Amino acid sequence: MSSKVGDETIRNVNLVTVTDPLLGQVVEQYKVESLVGSGAMGMVYRGVHQVIGKAVAIKVLKADFADDPEMVQRLVREARTVNAIRHPAIVDIFGFGTLPRTEQPYIVMDLLEGDPLDEYLKGHAPMKLKDAAPFLDELLSALSAAHAVGVIHRDLKPGNVFVEKKPDGQKGIKVIDFGLAKQADRAGGSVKPTNPGTLLGTPAFMAPEQVLGTKVTPATDLYAVGGIAYQMITNHLPHEAPSAIEVLSQKMQHDPIRPKQWQPTIDDEFDAWIMNLLAREPEKRMQDAEEARRSLRRIVDGRTSSGSGLRPALSRTSTGVVPKRDWGEAKTLITESVAPDEKASEVSTNKHSSPWAATNTELPVTGEEPTAAPQRSPFQSQRLEVPTVAVNPDEVLRSQPGPRPQVQPPAPLTKPAEEPPVELPQPSRTPLYIALGAAIVALLVGLAWLLSQR
Repeated sequence: MSSKVGDETIRNVNLVTVTDPLLGQVVEQYKVESLVGSGAMGMVYRGVHQVIGKAVAIKVLKADFADDPEMVQRLVREARTVNAIRHPAIVDIFGFGTLPRTEQPYIVMDLLEGDPLDEYLKGHAPMKLKDAAPFLDELLSALSAAHAVGVIHRDLKPGNVFVEKKPDGQKGIKVIDFGLAKQADRAGGSVKPTNPGTLLGTPAFMAPEQVLGTKVTPATDLYAVGGIAYQMITNHLPHEAPSAIEVLSQKMQHDPIRPKQWQPTIDDEFDAWIMNLLAREPEKRMQDAEEARRSLRRIVDGRTSSGSGLRPALSRTSTGVVPKRDWGEAKTLITESVAPDEKASEVSTNKHSSPWAATNTELPVTGEEPTAAPQRSPFQSQRLEVPTVAVNPDEVLRSQPGPRPQVQPPAPLTKPAEEPPVELPQPSRTPLYIALGAAIVALLVGLAWLLSQR
């Protein structure tokens, strides 16, 4: 039997409704009620304890990855790492196991209420210092606790910082997704890449040492904090380009445009604080999350001075961009496709209120009309998990279809006074030659390993 609708004949068919077999099941005394989020590698369900009614999030690895030792290990690492830190601004994980029939690993964690910071910023950025500071303070407090036990997150980004709604109406943050975290043998220690020649992280927030594949330290996480603060205050990423390769290329040859040029009312000390964290050389950044936290508090309290301890990454110029470095200093090529990031939907409630709740510090007003900023490019926030080899990046960019985008800084806010040109010292290339040599060795090791597998 069929019916006529216009020119289309609609025939009756038997429709099969596909349902999630996990819905309605009981996992560790939690009844699975609904699917609240799904990513490339896992799914997050809402569960409720059958006796006490506690709502939780259950993160389940997808069946396609259940027999992948690396993916399973990441889930185990996340649970162990979180429980080693135990901080109120880090999502709590209190259960781990495997589903009985499918053997899919899962973890049970806080069910957060709110939005990931990247979603939150869509309606709130650019933020004022007084509004951003409480979030940054909690983030640095969580990092300080992690670094104290030797844990380096390695994938901090707005998508892994959750803005939760607390019972008292205040907002706070929870750091989530420690799947890429590594633990050093001591507090403040460094860790070497697990697989030399492989990039792990998110291009927009990766520190240059991650791009080069060298060891990472707590300063690597602080670089990501600088990128998060930059986006919160300016509604721009530190480096913006249509592709991940071009973001990484810009990151290795240019410092970002200073935040003050996007938002002229930003305090000079806060501008320098962000630029310090975004220094390309790790040794030029603040080395300790607690040091960065104390410095931020001095800025918000209005007690900063020339001795605040900040070490800006570059001298102040009209553009905020240093001269282009030789391509020989940053030779990275992405040879495989970008793996889609796992959209974290884990979420919770926390009774710890922020010490910044009563802060009412206002930013100074310059009285100047803001200069029109350049058109903002879409955010590049995919997680990279691809091998790198040493080649000439100019050849890489020439191979990309379409014109090469040029990021132009905004016009100067005021006409600068005539000053003699500043001669910038030529940076030493010795460390970069060492990094290049290490990259070549990593490539050779990787090729040898591939040949051995045959």
